[in-house]
Amino acid sequence: MRFLILGLSLFLASPSHAWVKRINSDVKLATQAVVDRQDFTNPLAATTTTILSAHAGGTAADAVTVTSFSGQPDVPRNLVITPGGTTTDIEDCVIVVSGTNIKNVAISEDFTFAANASSATTGAKAFKTVTSIVFPGNCESGGFAATWGVGLGEKLGLNKCMEAAGQVFFSTLNGAKEGTGPTMAASATAIESNTADFNGTMNGSNDFELFFIQNFRCL
Repeated sequence: MRFLILGLSLFLASPSHAWVKRINSDVKLATQAVVDRQDFTNPLAATTTTILSAHAGGTAADAVTVTSFSGQPDVPRNLVITPGGTTTDIEDCVIVVSGTNIKNVAISEDFTFAANASSATTGAKAFKTVTSIVFPGNCESGGFAATWGVGLGEKLGLNKCMEAAGQVFFSTLNGAKEGTGPTMAASATAIESNTADFNGTMNGSNDFELFFIQNFRCL
């Protein structure tokens, strides 16, 4: 008995054991669902001009690629493109925005406009950065006097993927549970397509938390 007690004492006193491995990572069993928490600190209000303000686009029937911007998203979030100026010069076209997602992987999104469009087109993907915007040569005609504003939407990007938009528990605004939950979008494999549009006001000072089930596919 004394030898057993002595051996146990030595085991407990030992600072480490070669055959004991501590795992500090996500572990998922086949039937396991794990609730994740993500903080969104002081997201800015939606804007129309953070990325580009009244940009002239193409001033002739040639494609234009823009790589210099007024700013970048404060947090990974969707983008909004708003036509202005002489919108009757706008033709049917697709503007392509390229950048990176929350994992710094290259992504792109198409923004489609009809002829004479005067209202904004809202994107669905969450961009961490914007690296280029391509205005095709067929986007304007006539006097080429349309302008374009590119700003921030209210769909904030998740750092994990979800299987379905309904797999969200609740959100908080400045530590208090929101009575109306966020509007969610989910993709099982494309992390930039997982977003939350909170019911509370984004104003640069409010903090949000989101509790949701992640699927381990976008780690």
